[in-house]
Amino acid sequence: MSKEHILVIEDEKDILSMVRLRLESRGFAVFTAESGELALQQLEEHKPDLILLDLMLPGISGLEVLKRIRNNQNLAKIPILIVSALGEENDVVVGLERGADDYLSKPFNMSVLMARVNALLRRSKPNHEENKPNIEKKKDDSEDFIVIGSIRIDIKRYRVFIEDKLVALTSTEYRLLLALIASKGRVLTRNQLIDEAIGNDSIVTDRTIDVHLTSLRSKLGSARNLIETVRGVGYRFQL
Repeated sequence: MSKEHILVIEDEKDILSMVRLRLESRGFAVFTAESGELALQQLEEHKPDLILLDLMLPGISGLEVLKRIRNNQNLAKIPILIVSALGEENDVVVGLERGADDYLSKPFNMSVLMARVNALLRRSKPNHEENKPNIEKKKDDSEDFIVIGSIRIDIKRYRVFIEDKLVALTSTEYRLLLALIASKGRVLTRNQLIDEAIGNDSIVTDRTIDVHLTSLRSKLGSARNLIETVRGVGYRFQL
C-alpha cells in the first residue's frame, strides 16, 4: 500500500521539523515548503493527499496560497488544514471562508494535530463509507451517479457537475452536499451537519457550518436555491 503524501507549509523551522518527524513516524511521506512561493513550486511537481498550511508565511501569504490552490482545478479537492498562530474566531472564519477544511490554532497538541490529519484523510477518500449517501437512485441513474435537477454527482470519481460543468468543491463541501441530499428533504441542524459532514474532531465555531454552506451555495450556481435555510433550525435540501 502506497504512503499518503502530506505537504507541510511552515516557516518556523522548529515546528516544521517537529511536525515532519511525527508524520513520518506514523508512516506518511512528507515534503515541506518554508514559503508560499516554494509551496506553489512543490505543488507543480507533486499532488499531495493533504496540506498543512501556516498563514503567516514570508512572501506569498498562506491565504493567497489557499486561494490559488482552490482556484486550480487539479488541486482544488485536496483537503487543507490551516495551522496558525492566528487563533481568533474571525481568523478561523476567514480561513474557512477561503476554502480550508479545518483550522488548528498554535500552540497545538501533537496528538490533536494527528487526529485532525487522520480524520481529513479518512473523509477525503471517495470510496469511504462517510462519503456514500443513503438515497434512492432514480431508475435512469447509473450506479456511480446521483442526478438531482441540474446537479450530477459522480460518486466513483468524487466529482460534482452543475449543468454538465465540473465544479471544484472542497472535501468538506462535498460531504455537506451529500449529507443534505441523503436527508431526503428533512431539516438537518447545524450540529447534525457537523456530525455527519465535518466530525467532532474538527474545529467548530458558531459560524463554521454557515461559512461552508455559503461557499457551497456560491459554487452550485443555478442550483444554489436547492439548499434552503430554515431559520433558527438548520438547512434542508429540496428534492
